[in-house]
Amino acid sequence: MADTLNPPIDTTLPAEVDLDEAEGLVAESVSPTRMALRRYRRHKPAMIATIVLGIVSLAVLFAPWVAPYGENEIFGAKEGFQSPNSKFWFGSDSLGRDLLSRMLYGGRVSMLVGIASALSAGIVGTIIGSIAGFRGGRIDNTLMRFTDVFIGLPLLVILIIMRQLPETQDWARIAFGEPGSIRLMVTIISLVTWVTTARLIRGQILSIKEKEYIESARAIGASDWHIISRHLVPNTIGTIVVAMTFIVAAAIGLEATLSYFGLGIDPLRASWGTLLASSGNYISSGYWWLVLFPSLILLITIMCVNFIGDGLRDALDPRQDLQK
Repeated sequence: MADTLNPPIDTTLPAEVDLDEAEGLVAESVSPTRMALRRYRRHKPAMIATIVLGIVSLAVLFAPWVAPYGENEIFGAKEGFQSPNSKFWFGSDSLGRDLLSRMLYGGRVSMLVGIASALSAGIVGTIIGSIAGFRGGRIDNTLMRFTDVFIGLPLLVILIIMRQLPETQDWARIAFGEPGSIRLMVTIISLVTWVTTARLIRGQILSIKEKEYIESARAIGASDWHIISRHLVPNTIGTIVVAMTFIVAAAIGLEATLSYFGLGIDPLRASWGTLLASSGNYISSGYWWLVLFPSLILLITIMCVNFIGDGLRDALDPRQDLQK
Protein backbone atom coordinates (compact mmCIF):
# COMPACT_ATOMS: atom_id res chain seq x y z
CA MET A 1 0.00 0.00 0.00
CA ALA A 2 2.85 2.42 0.90
CA ASP A 3 4.56 1.73 -2.43
CA THR A 4 1.30 2.45 -4.25
CA LEU A 5 0.72 5.77 -2.51
CA ASN A 6 4.36 6.89 -2.85
CA PRO A 7 5.75 5.49 -6.10
CA PRO A 8 9.49 5.92 -6.65
CA ILE A 9 10.47 8.99 -8.68
CA ASP A 10 12.59 8.41 -11.76
CA THR A 11 15.40 10.97 -11.64
CA THR A 12 17.17 9.83 -14.83
CA LEU A 13 17.03 12.01 -17.93
CA PRO A 14 15.18 10.65 -20.95
CA ALA A 15 17.40 9.22 -23.65
CA GLU A 16 16.22 11.79 -26.18
CA VAL A 17 17.26 14.79 -24.04
CA ASP A 18 20.13 16.61 -25.69
CA LEU A 19 23.24 17.07 -23.57
CA ASP A 20 23.31 20.81 -24.29
CA GLU A 21 19.73 21.09 -23.02
CA ALA A 22 20.60 19.09 -19.92
CA GLU A 23 23.57 21.37 -19.34
CA GLY A 24 21.23 24.34 -19.48
CA LEU A 25 19.17 22.84 -16.61
CA VAL A 26 22.07 23.38 -14.24
CA ALA A 27 23.39 26.59 -15.80
CA GLU A 28 22.36 28.53 -12.71
CA SER A 29 25.05 26.76 -10.67
CA VAL A 30 27.82 27.84 -13.05
CA SER A 31 29.77 30.92 -11.99
CA PRO A 32 29.49 34.09 -14.11
CA THR A 33 33.21 33.85 -14.91
CA ARG A 34 32.88 30.35 -16.33
CA MET A 35 29.82 31.39 -18.32
CA ALA A 36 31.76 34.34 -19.76
CA LEU A 37 34.67 32.07 -20.71
CA ARG A 38 32.25 29.68 -22.35
CA ARG A 39 30.69 32.47 -24.40
CA TYR A 40 34.14 33.75 -25.36
CA ARG A 41 35.22 30.31 -26.59
CA ARG A 42 32.17 30.21 -28.83
CA HIS A 43 33.34 33.40 -30.57
CA LYS A 44 35.61 31.83 -33.20
CA PRO A 45 37.10 35.07 -34.62
CA ALA A 46 38.03 36.15 -31.09
CA MET A 47 39.65 32.79 -30.33
CA ILE A 48 41.67 32.86 -33.55
CA ALA A 49 42.67 36.47 -32.84
CA THR A 50 43.74 35.50 -29.31
CA ILE A 51 46.04 32.80 -30.64
CA VAL A 52 47.55 35.03 -33.33
CA LEU A 53 48.00 37.98 -30.97
CA GLY A 54 49.50 35.66 -28.37
CA ILE A 55 52.14 34.48 -30.86
CA VAL A 56 52.95 38.06 -31.90
CA SER A 57 53.11 39.19 -28.26
CA LEU A 58 55.45 36.38 -27.25
CA ALA A 59 57.73 37.05 -30.23
CA VAL A 60 57.82 40.75 -29.37
CA LEU A 61 58.30 40.17 -25.63
CA PHE A 62 61.23 37.81 -26.19
CA ALA A 63 62.69 39.85 -29.05
CA PRO A 64 66.27 39.74 -27.66
CA TRP A 65 66.16 35.94 -27.93
CA VAL A 66 63.94 35.59 -31.00
CA ALA A 67 65.32 38.31 -33.28
CA PRO A 68 68.11 37.16 -35.60
CA TYR A 69 70.11 40.33 -35.01
CA GLY A 70 70.20 43.37 -32.75
CA GLU A 71 67.78 46.26 -33.03
CA ASN A 72 70.35 48.63 -34.56
CA GLU A 73 72.94 46.16 -35.81
CA ILE A 74 74.32 47.62 -39.03
CA PHE A 75 75.81 45.45 -41.76
CA GLY A 76 76.87 48.34 -43.97
CA ALA A 77 75.77 49.87 -47.24
CA LYS A 78 76.73 46.72 -49.17
CA GLU A 79 73.98 44.83 -47.36
CA GLY A 80 71.48 47.68 -47.72
CA PHE A 81 68.16 47.31 -49.53
CA GLN A 82 68.41 43.53 -49.64
CA SER A 83 65.14 41.88 -50.63
CA PRO A 84 63.93 39.00 -48.43
CA ASN A 85 66.51 36.20 -48.47
CA SER A 86 68.03 33.53 -46.26
CA LYS A 87 70.06 36.09 -44.27
CA PHE A 88 67.42 38.81 -44.00
CA TRP A 89 64.06 37.04 -43.95
CA PHE A 90 62.11 40.30 -44.28
CA GLY A 91 64.84 42.16 -46.16
CA SER A 92 67.09 45.00 -44.96
CA ASP A 93 66.89 48.79 -44.91
CA SER A 94 69.22 51.44 -46.34
CA LEU A 95 71.84 50.88 -43.61
CA GLY A 96 71.80 47.11 -43.90
CA ARG A 97 69.76 46.56 -40.73
CA ASP A 98 67.57 43.47 -40.55
CA LEU A 99 63.92 44.48 -40.93
CA LEU A 100 62.56 41.46 -39.04
CA SER A 101 64.70 42.23 -35.99
CA ARG A 102 63.67 45.87 -36.01
CA MET A 103 60.01 44.88 -36.30
CA LEU A 104 60.28 42.62 -33.25
CA TYR A 105 61.99 45.28 -31.18
CA GLY A 106 59.67 47.96 -32.54
CA GLY A 107 56.66 45.91 -31.52
CA ARG A 108 57.72 46.24 -27.90
CA VAL A 109 57.44 50.02 -28.17
CA SER A 110 54.15 50.02 -30.08
CA MET A 111 52.47 47.52 -27.76
CA LEU A 112 53.77 49.31 -24.67
CA VAL A 113 52.29 52.57 -25.95
CA GLY A 114 48.97 50.84 -26.66
CA ILE A 115 48.67 49.07 -23.31
CA ALA A 116 49.89 52.01 -21.21
CA SER A 117 47.56 54.41 -23.04
CA ALA A 118 44.60 52.09 -22.50
CA LEU A 119 45.33 51.78 -18.78
CA SER A 120 45.73 55.54 -18.33
CA ALA A 121 42.66 56.41 -20.39
CA GLY A 122 40.65 53.67 -18.66
CA ILE A 123 41.49 54.96 -15.19
CA VAL A 124 40.76 58.60 -16.04
CA GLY A 125 37.58 57.75 -17.95
CA THR A 126 36.31 55.47 -15.20
CA ILE A 127 36.84 58.07 -12.48
CA ILE A 128 35.21 60.92 -14.41
CA GLY A 129 32.35 58.77 -15.72
CA SER A 130 31.64 57.31 -12.29
CA ILE A 131 31.55 60.68 -10.57
CA ALA A 132 29.40 62.24 -13.30
CA GLY A 133 26.91 59.38 -13.37
CA PHE A 134 26.66 58.97 -9.61
CA ARG A 135 26.54 62.61 -8.53
CA GLY A 136 24.40 63.95 -11.38
CA GLY A 137 23.18 67.54 -11.45
CA ARG A 138 25.72 70.31 -11.93
CA ILE A 139 28.70 68.01 -11.48
CA ASP A 140 27.41 65.73 -14.22
CA ASN A 141 26.73 68.65 -16.56
CA THR A 142 30.14 70.21 -15.93
CA LEU A 143 32.07 66.98 -16.48
CA MET A 144 30.09 66.07 -19.58
CA ARG A 145 30.57 69.50 -21.11
CA PHE A 146 34.27 69.13 -20.40
CA THR A 147 34.14 65.77 -22.16
CA ASP A 148 32.26 67.25 -25.11
CA VAL A 149 35.06 69.78 -25.60
CA PHE A 150 37.54 66.95 -26.19
CA ILE A 151 35.12 65.14 -28.47
CA GLY A 152 34.43 68.24 -30.57
CA LEU A 153 38.05 69.22 -31.16
CA PRO A 154 39.80 67.75 -34.25
CA LEU A 155 41.76 64.75 -33.09
CA LEU A 156 44.80 65.20 -35.31
CA VAL A 157 45.11 68.88 -34.38
CA ILE A 158 45.17 68.02 -30.67
CA LEU A 159 47.78 65.35 -31.24
CA ILE A 160 50.05 67.68 -33.21
CA ILE A 161 49.74 70.54 -30.70
CA MET A 162 50.41 68.26 -27.74
CA ARG A 163 53.38 66.72 -29.55
CA GLN A 164 55.01 70.09 -30.29
CA LEU A 165 54.43 71.74 -26.90
CA PRO A 166 57.37 69.98 -25.15
CA GLU A 167 59.71 71.27 -27.85
CA THR A 168 59.01 74.90 -26.95
CA GLN A 169 57.68 74.89 -23.37
CA ASP A 170 59.69 73.69 -20.37
CA TRP A 171 56.55 73.09 -18.28
CA ALA A 172 55.14 70.80 -20.99
CA ARG A 173 58.41 68.87 -21.13
CA ILE A 174 58.25 68.29 -17.39
CA ALA A 175 54.54 67.40 -17.37
CA PHE A 176 54.31 65.29 -20.53
CA GLY A 177 57.83 64.05 -21.17
CA GLU A 178 60.66 64.69 -23.60
CA PRO A 179 59.86 65.01 -27.33
CA GLY A 180 59.81 61.62 -28.99
CA SER A 181 59.59 59.71 -25.69
CA ILE A 182 57.19 56.87 -24.92
CA ARG A 183 55.88 58.81 -21.93
CA LEU A 184 54.87 61.71 -24.16
CA MET A 185 53.10 59.41 -26.62
CA VAL A 186 51.18 57.70 -23.81
CA THR A 187 50.18 61.06 -22.32
CA ILE A 188 49.01 62.47 -25.64
CA ILE A 189 47.01 59.40 -26.65
CA SER A 190 45.47 59.04 -23.18
CA LEU A 191 44.25 62.65 -23.26
CA VAL A 192 42.29 62.06 -26.46
CA THR A 193 40.94 58.55 -25.77
CA TRP A 194 39.60 58.72 -22.20
CA VAL A 195 36.38 60.42 -23.32
CA THR A 196 34.90 57.24 -24.80
CA THR A 197 35.35 55.32 -21.56
CA ALA A 198 33.95 58.20 -19.52
CA ARG A 199 30.72 58.40 -21.53
CA LEU A 200 30.24 54.62 -21.48
CA ILE A 201 30.80 54.36 -17.73
CA ARG A 202 28.51 57.33 -17.06
CA GLY A 203 25.70 55.63 -18.96
CA GLN A 204 26.22 52.39 -17.04
CA ILE A 205 26.31 54.18 -13.68
CA LEU A 206 23.10 56.10 -14.43
CA SER A 207 21.36 52.76 -15.03
CA ILE A 208 22.87 50.82 -12.13
CA LYS A 209 22.47 53.45 -9.40
CA GLU A 210 18.67 53.12 -9.61
CA LYS A 211 18.78 49.41 -8.72
CA GLU A 212 17.26 48.14 -5.49
CA TYR A 213 20.55 47.04 -3.92
CA ILE A 214 21.98 50.55 -4.35
CA GLU A 215 18.94 51.99 -2.56
CA SER A 216 19.45 49.41 0.19
CA ALA A 217 23.10 50.42 0.57
CA ARG A 218 22.05 54.05 0.91
CA ALA A 219 19.39 53.10 3.46
CA ILE A 220 21.92 51.44 5.78
CA GLY A 221 24.18 54.50 5.65
CA ALA A 222 26.84 53.44 3.14
CA SER A 223 29.06 56.30 1.99
CA ASP A 224 29.20 57.47 -1.61
CA TRP A 225 32.75 56.13 -1.97
CA HIS A 226 31.65 52.73 -0.65
CA ILE A 227 28.78 52.55 -3.13
CA ILE A 228 30.95 53.59 -6.06
CA SER A 229 33.93 51.35 -5.25
CA ARG A 230 32.03 48.28 -3.99
CA HIS A 231 28.87 48.28 -6.10
CA LEU A 232 28.94 50.57 -9.12
CA VAL A 233 32.45 50.17 -10.54
CA PRO A 234 32.59 46.35 -10.09
CA ASN A 235 29.35 46.08 -12.08
CA THR A 236 30.88 48.06 -14.94
CA ILE A 237 34.07 46.00 -15.21
CA GLY A 238 32.86 44.40 -18.42
CA THR A 239 32.31 47.77 -20.06
CA ILE A 240 35.70 49.03 -18.84
CA VAL A 241 37.57 45.98 -20.15
CA VAL A 242 35.92 46.17 -23.58
CA ALA A 243 36.54 49.92 -23.85
CA MET A 244 40.20 49.51 -22.90
CA THR A 245 40.62 46.77 -25.48
CA PHE A 246 39.50 49.05 -28.28
CA ILE A 247 41.70 51.85 -26.91
CA VAL A 248 44.73 49.56 -27.27
CA ALA A 249 44.02 49.17 -30.97
CA ALA A 250 43.37 52.88 -31.41
CA ALA A 251 46.54 53.82 -29.53
CA ILE A 252 48.73 51.56 -31.66
CA GLY A 253 47.23 53.08 -34.78
CA LEU A 254 47.63 56.66 -33.47
CA GLU A 255 51.27 56.06 -32.59
CA ALA A 256 51.90 54.79 -36.11
CA THR A 257 50.06 57.78 -37.61
CA LEU A 258 52.02 60.33 -35.58
CA SER A 259 55.31 58.58 -36.28
CA TYR A 260 54.53 58.52 -39.99
CA PHE A 261 54.20 62.32 -39.92
CA GLY A 262 57.38 62.66 -37.88
CA LEU A 263 55.52 63.56 -34.68
CA GLY A 264 55.72 60.26 -32.84
CA ILE A 265 58.46 58.20 -31.26
CA ASP A 266 62.08 59.29 -31.78
CA PRO A 267 62.99 58.15 -35.34
CA LEU A 268 66.24 56.64 -34.00
CA ARG A 269 64.16 54.19 -31.96
CA ALA A 270 62.36 51.37 -33.72
CA SER A 271 58.58 51.15 -33.55
CA TRP A 272 56.06 50.02 -36.13
CA GLY A 273 55.22 53.65 -36.75
CA THR A 274 58.83 54.79 -37.22
CA LEU A 275 59.48 51.84 -39.53
CA LEU A 276 56.60 52.94 -41.73
CA ALA A 277 57.75 56.55 -41.57
CA SER A 278 61.29 55.69 -42.64
CA SER A 279 60.01 53.53 -45.50
CA GLY A 280 57.73 56.22 -46.91
CA ASN A 281 60.51 57.63 -49.08
CA TYR A 282 61.13 54.26 -50.71
CA ILE A 283 57.59 53.35 -51.78
CA SER A 284 58.22 54.39 -55.38
CA SER A 285 61.75 52.97 -55.48
CA GLY A 286 60.76 49.31 -55.62
CA TYR A 287 61.73 48.45 -52.02
CA TRP A 288 58.30 47.00 -51.32
CA TRP A 289 59.32 44.92 -48.31
CA LEU A 290 60.08 48.04 -46.26
CA VAL A 291 56.40 49.01 -46.51
CA LEU A 292 54.66 45.64 -46.73
CA PHE A 293 55.89 43.86 -43.61
CA PRO A 294 55.52 46.72 -41.06
CA SER A 295 52.08 47.53 -42.51
CA LEU A 296 51.07 43.88 -42.35
CA ILE A 297 52.07 43.34 -38.73
CA LEU A 298 50.37 46.60 -37.75
CA LEU A 299 47.18 45.59 -39.55
CA ILE A 300 47.17 42.08 -38.07
CA THR A 301 47.71 43.35 -34.53
CA ILE A 302 44.97 45.99 -34.70
CA MET A 303 42.51 43.53 -36.26
CA CYS A 304 43.27 40.91 -33.60
CA VAL A 305 42.75 43.39 -30.77
CA ASN A 306 39.44 44.51 -32.29
CA PHE A 307 38.24 40.92 -32.69
CA ILE A 308 39.18 40.21 -29.08
CA GLY A 309 37.22 43.29 -28.04
CA ASP A 310 34.18 42.01 -29.93
CA GLY A 311 34.53 38.63 -28.24
CA LEU A 312 34.83 40.18 -24.78
CA ARG A 313 31.81 42.37 -25.42
CA ASP A 314 29.70 39.31 -26.27
CA ALA A 315 31.19 37.19 -23.49
CA LEU A 316 30.52 39.76 -20.77
CA ASP A 317 26.93 40.34 -21.90
CA PRO A 318 24.63 37.75 -20.22
CA ARG A 319 21.85 38.64 -22.66
CA GLN A 320 23.73 36.74 -25.35
CA ASP A 321 22.49 33.47 -23.82
CA LEU A 322 18.89 34.67 -23.93
CA GLN A 323 19.15 35.61 -27.60
CA LYS A 324 20.14 32.09 -28.64
